[in-house]
Amino acid sequence: MSLYLKYRPSDFDNLMWQKFVKDTLRKAIADSKTVGAYLLCWPRWTGKTTTARLLAKTINCLNPHDWNPCLQCEICKEFATESLIDIIEIDAASHTWVDNIRELIERAQFSPTKAKYKIYIIDEVHMLSKWAFNALLKILEEPPSHVKFILATTETHKVPDTIISRCQRYDFKRISDVDIKTRLEFIALKEGIEVDEQSYNYIIKNSNWWLRNAISLFEQMISDSKIIYSDIVEKLWIISENETSSFLEKLLTKDSSIVSDFDKLISDWKNIKLFFKELIFFIKKVALDKLKHNEQISDYIKIIDILDETYTKTKNSLDENTTFIIWVLKIVTDYNQNIKEINKPVSVQKKEIITPKIEEKKVEEIVLENKTEELSWEDIFDVFGTSNNENNISVNSINSNNSSFDSILFIDNLKKSWAKWAITMALRWAKIDFSNSVLNIKVASVITKRSLENADSISLMHAILGEMWFNDIKINLI
Repeated sequence: MSLYLKYRPSDFDNLMWQKFVKDTLRKAIADSKTVGAYLLCWPRWTGKTTTARLLAKTINCLNPHDWNPCLQCEICKEFATESLIDIIEIDAASHTWVDNIRELIERAQFSPTKAKYKIYIIDEVHMLSKWAFNALLKILEEPPSHVKFILATTETHKVPDTIISRCQRYDFKRISDVDIKTRLEFIALKEGIEVDEQSYNYIIKNSNWWLRNAISLFEQMISDSKIIYSDIVEKLWIISENETSSFLEKLLTKDSSIVSDFDKLISDWKNIKLFFKELIFFIKKVALDKLKHNEQISDYIKIIDILDETYTKTKNSLDENTTFIIWVLKIVTDYNQNIKEINKPVSVQKKEIITPKIEEKKVEEIVLENKTEELSWEDIFDVFGTSNNENNISVNSINSNNSSFDSILFIDNLKKSWAKWAITMALRWAKIDFSNSVLNIKVASVITKRSLENADSISLMHAILGEMWFNDIKINLI
């Protein structure tokens, strides 16, 4: 038997977390004010199902003591061996359909065989179908006197308001680090396991506030009745705190040798994703310590911000290592600052075309017609992107006196202006022709035409045409 099941709380005294929920339920039992339906909500693995089982067992216990189940009576013993047929646990994920609930309702009409109440514990209740919820609604509103329902869910927003309003709702909270450590210390004492402080910190930090995760990782790390942090480092191929600190220092100082360090992590078969997760926690700890001493932490925030974004990208990345090394290079080369500098507005004139000389990070001034206008470097690069030759600008793509019109650039500019997806897609499927100051758009269907012909869409298209120096243009939808 796993340690999680072995040390699952058997009474409310051993439920060392969710104090408010525990105290409220015990008082209701003591005052004989239990209700027909309960709803236990929110995070995974915070004790909802365990609490539901304790509530069901305590209500039916023949000899409760201090409003705890006695664990000795016939009801408690049969419940422990899962042979008590009056307390029914149902996984809503596998009992989704209305017929399942109708069958439940039919059986609920019969009195319990041994216990005082017939109790239905429905886990992950949000998985029920719309019709199943409708079938459940009536019995929740007027349950038979011998029946109680305890519903549990991690996604309360998927449970209809009509169901919620007929239940007594309890919102659980994430289990604190202190409560997790207290429980792990209790298990270690009972099992005679020696655990060092670093190991406790590592297990708690990687549990995501989920007690089941913490106990599972705790059990995984046991070796010869001991859990030593150095063994954890070796077993999981993680990086020591000293190496993590050194890596962070190189990020802060933009030391290019960090690339070699990264390559070594890969060649040593280290768990790269776990390392960067550890790095996030480490940076957070260092930043908070510096904040307490009123020290500057902007660099730490920037690193965490980029790392958090990168960590998310790895879920859909073809190669996680490549994604992470790009992040490292962004930091050490000050990539974001360089982009910011590139995007500063520059002055350009409209008249004649001067072919720009593109150097490493510089584009020479572009001279166009008559007046000076503010453009960003990003805008200039977009114009270059419309030509097959990076060093060439097509006059026709920006000169309103010429009949040539770049429809791809027009659609891309609409997209950059946060136009609705329907507008840009309608234009991509349309045939676009520009002649004699008229923009003819032959749409693909009536539906796509509707997305283009409203006043907002027409106004937005005129605005984009103006930015491209196509003024006084008539838009004709065909």
